[in-house]
Amino acid sequence: MVKLENKERLDIILVVQLIEQEQLSSGGGIATAHYKLEAEFYEQEYSRTGNKWKIPTASSYWRKANEPEQSLKLTNLDLNKIKENKLKSAILVTRGAAFRDTGKLVEAEKCAVKAMELHPDSYQPYTLLGAIYYDIGDYTKGDYYFDEAIKRGAKTEEIDYEIKRIFRNKKDEEQRHEAATYLLKKDPHRYAWAKSYLKTPKNDE
Repeated sequence: MVKLENKERLDIILVVQLIEQEQLSSGGGIATAHYKLEAEFYEQEYSRTGNKWKIPTASSYWRKANEPEQSLKLTNLDLNKIKENKLKSAILVTRGAAFRDTGKLVEAEKCAVKAMELHPDSYQPYTLLGAIYYDIGDYTKGDYYFDEAIKRGAKTEEIDYEIKRIFRNKKDEEQRHEAATYLLKKDPHRYAWAKSYLKTPKNDE
């Protein structure tokens, strides 16, 4: 892509459409380069305007660009200097998600809980907590928080996408099998895709 080579931003709507149509991998080189350019753009906008709402946006793009460390660096702020609870919550959610990306689940949970306290009507902290509990294998607790997220406006499709992403990232075959068994028992139609994660039983000789 010539634009990317010239470090020019792409049309975000076009990129999203290409990813949804599976013509562009969300984790591929083109998408990653696009996300990095967006992260840099919103960081620069924050520096230029002082608008702190650019921080969670830039942080989210750093995570999509597979650079959660940049997200953590950007969100390492004194939140006491920010008045708006909704903004504090948004920063904490994306910071918690970056901690989760780096495997620091205790720190991720602390961010999610604090974000929930600051903005209890937002579904995002609940989605993050649900994902964290799925990561550690507590699926019942994870489902509780996912359900709470849906009550607050999260789309079921978004939750299912997050659960699929968790499966893709799980390296342990036993854990994937356990999670797949749990989901298929819960709703075999909705989670039919999980069948591909069931272990093939080995015959004892």
